[in-house]
Amino acid sequence: MRQPQTETKSVKRLAIIAPDAMSVLRQRGEVLAEIMARRHSVLVLVPEASAAAIPALEERGFSAATFPMASADPQMFADGKTANAIAASLVDWRAHVLLASGAKPMLLGAMAAKKAGVGRRVGLVTQLPGPMIAAPDAALSWGWRRLLKTGFKAMDAVVWHNEGQSRRLQTLGVLPAGLSQTLVPGAGVDLVANEPRPLPPMVLDGVPALNFLMIARQDATSGAVEFCKAARLVRETAPQTRFILAGPAGGLTGAVLPRYADCVQVLGDQADVRPLIAAAHVVVAPSWGDGPPRVLLEALAAGRPVITSDVPGCREAVDERVNGVLVPPRDAAALAEAMMSFLKRPDLIPAMARASRAKAERRFDVRVVDATVLGTLGL
Repeated sequence: MRQPQTETKSVKRLAIIAPDAMSVLRQRGEVLAEIMARRHSVLVLVPEASAAAIPALEERGFSAATFPMASADPQMFADGKTANAIAASLVDWRAHVLLASGAKPMLLGAMAAKKAGVGRRVGLVTQLPGPMIAAPDAALSWGWRRLLKTGFKAMDAVVWHNEGQSRRLQTLGVLPAGLSQTLVPGAGVDLVANEPRPLPPMVLDGVPALNFLMIARQDATSGAVEFCKAARLVRETAPQTRFILAGPAGGLTGAVLPRYADCVQVLGDQADVRPLIAAAHVVVAPSWGDGPPRVLLEALAAGRPVITSDVPGCREAVDERVNGVLVPPRDAAALAEAMMSFLKRPDLIPAMARASRAKAERRFDVRVVDATVLGTLGL
C-alpha cells in the first residue's frame, strides 16, 4: 500500500469523485472555481457513462478521467474492480485530498483513496442510497450495510446535506465512532448568478394561466411520475396551465413519461436551467426523500414559490404558505391540490416570490456553504 503523502500548506492536489459530470458542473462549480483560484489542482473522476462530458470538465481547467461502475447496487467483485481503478488513478495523479459524493461512488471512492494513501478523505452526502429512498421502511440489505460501514470507516470526515441523513445512518449503526461530521444546507446557491427574475404574466384570455416547472433526473424517486399525474389532474379543470419536466434521462424516460405527453412537456438535460426558472411561476420538487435538490435553491434565489415534499432536506426550503407549500411524498393528489391553490390565488404569488428570495439570502448563500466545505477539506 502506498504511504500517505505529507500535505503542505501550499498547493495541493484535490480529487473529486462524483456520480456524473453534470453534478460536478452544476452543484460543485462554485467551490471548485474557488479551489482553482487558490492554485490547487483538481482531478474529477466520474463513471464511464459520463465519458462524453470529459471535454466540458477539461474546458473548466480540471483534469478528468473515468472509472467503471457496473451497477448502482452493491456487487462485491464488480465493486472491487471499481475501487481498484479509482485507486490507480489517485496514485497516478498523486492526490493529497479526496472529496467524494454520490452514494456508491462516494463509498467506493473513500475506500480506494485510503488504499492509495490519500492523506485527507472527505465524503459529501448529497443523498442516501437509492433503496433507502425508494423503500425507507425496508430493512437495509447486507450488501449496502457492509458497503456503508466500510466506506465511512475509510473517511476522515463527512459533510451532510441535511440532518436527517446523519440521524438515519447513525440509527443503522454504520457510522464509525469519532468520525468528524459537518452539516451544510445543501449545495447552497450563488445569489449573484441566480438573481431575482420578474414573474411572467399570470393571466391568459382572462383566466389564470400558470407555468409549473420540475427539473430533476427522470426517475421514480425524484417524484417525476407524481408530477405528471398531478399535471393531468390539474389540466382537467385548468387546461391553460403549462407543465414542464426537464432533466437527465432516467428509468422513466422511455417507458413511462411518453404516456403524459398530452399534459407535460418533457425536456432533456439543461446546461443552464435559469431561463426555464425565469419562465416559470412555480417550481416543483416532489422528491421521495433527501435533498435539498439544487434546483430548489436556484428557484428560491430567482424569486419563485416552490412546492416540495415534506421530507428532510426539502422541507427546510419552505416556510409553509409564505414562500411555498409542502406536500406528502408520493402523493399525486396532494400535489395537484397544492398546484390548484396557486391557480385559485395567483395574487399571492408575487409576495411568495419575494419571500423565496429572502429565504435564499438568509439560509442558502453558497459562499457560506463553500467556506465550510473548504475548511473541512483543509484547503
